[in-house]
Amino acid sequence: AVVISGAGVQDANGTYRATPKEYCDAPIYEHVERGAEFKITREPHTNAKTGAVKHGWLLGQNGKPLYGAPTESLEVPSAGWKKFGGDDPVPTVKVQQLEDLLFAMSAADAALECEDWALAVQHCTAGIDALKRSGGRFCDAFKNRAALILSRRASAHLRLKDFKAALRDAVASLELGAPGLSSAEAVALEAARELGCKDESLAQKILEPVGTGRILDPGAPLVLRCVERWVTEVVPLFSSAEEGQLQVPVVTHMPSDRYLDGLDEEARHAVIKQYLPELPFGGTGIISNPKDCLTVMAKWEEVFTSQEFQAKRKALWARRDLSYPLRLKETRTMVAESLAVVLEPMGFAPGRPGLARVVKQMQVYWSADKSCADKALDLEELADVSLADLE
Repeated sequence: AVVISGAGVQDANGTYRATPKEYCDAPIYEHVERGAEFKITREPHTNAKTGAVKHGWLLGQNGKPLYGAPTESLEVPSAGWKKFGGDDPVPTVKVQQLEDLLFAMSAADAALECEDWALAVQHCTAGIDALKRSGGRFCDAFKNRAALILSRRASAHLRLKDFKAALRDAVASLELGAPGLSSAEAVALEAARELGCKDESLAQKILEPVGTGRILDPGAPLVLRCVERWVTEVVPLFSSAEEGQLQVPVVTHMPSDRYLDGLDEEARHAVIKQYLPELPFGGTGIISNPKDCLTVMAKWEEVFTSQEFQAKRKALWARRDLSYPLRLKETRTMVAESLAVVLEPMGFAPGRPGLARVVKQMQVYWSADKSCADKALDLEELADVSLADLE
C-alpha cells in the first residue's frame, strides 16, 4: 500500500492499493475510498529535442496530474515529490509493502472461501509480488509468509485443474520450510496423481528432494522458473518411472531467471535477442544428467535409422556441387529439421539454434560417461557427421 498524507489537495490523502492493472511495467494504484478518481501511476515522458524517454510517478485526479516524482524506479518513491497541478504542500509518501501482502492474503482467503479460484490466484500473485518488492529473503517471517501464500495459490491452481502450476507452488512452499504446511504436501501429492502418478509411494520417492532447500534459488526464493523447469522434467517420471530405477532430475539455477523474472516467454526471447544478438535463442530445454542424454540419443537413433533420413543423407553426399563447408552447413540443417520432432517438444528452439543448444549440453556427458560416448559414436556413423560439428 501507498499512504499519502499532508497533500495540499485534501481529497488526495489516504491509502492507495495496487490493482491488477499495469502501465509502464508497474502496478496502477487506486485510492481505497475514492477508487479510480485518484490514481498513482508510472508515466513516460519524451524529450522533444532528443527523443529520449524518461519516467516518473504521478499522483493524479481524473487524469489531471497533481504531484509527481521523476525516477526510473519501478517502485513508488517515498521522496522527490514535486507539485504539478496540485496545491502546496506536496504530500508525504510512505510505501507499506507488508500491508499490501496482508491485504492480498485476506482477499485471497475470502476468494477461496467463495470458491472463486481464479480470483484467489490473482490475489495470491499480488501478495507474492508484494513480498518480492519488500526486499526480504532470508528471515523466518519472510519465509513463513511466502510459504503460506504459495500454499494458498497451489490449492487454487489445483481447483482450476492447472496441475503443473499447483505442483510448482506446492513444491516452492515446502522448499521454504515453514512448519505445519501439510496442505502444501497434500496438494503436491494430489497434483502428482492428476499428472499420472497412481502409486503414492512412487510420488513420495520422486518428491523426496522437496524441502531440502536445493530446488529454490536461495538468493531469489520467489523466482520460480527453476522450480518450473524441475517440475517439467519430473512430470514424465510419474507415468514411466519404476521405483528401483528412479533417477530424479537435478535442479538447474540460471542467472537469467533472476534478471528476467516477471517476463513471459515472448518478452524473454525479445530481451535475449536484443542484448545477445550474436547468440540465437536455443530454447529452454535442459539435458540434466547422463540418463537424459542416453534417452535423447536413443530417440535420435530412431530418426537416423529411418529410411527417410538415410535417403536424405545419401542424396546430400551424392551432390558434387558442395564444398566441405557448404556440405557441413547443409548437413546441420538436415539433422536439425529431422530431429525437430524430438527436440521441440523438449523445449529446444526450432532449427539449428535448438540443435546447437542440445549438442552443447550433451558434450558434457559424451566426455564423462562411457555409455553416452559409445552411443555418440554410433550416431556419428549413422549420420556421417561428427556430432560436435553440429553445435
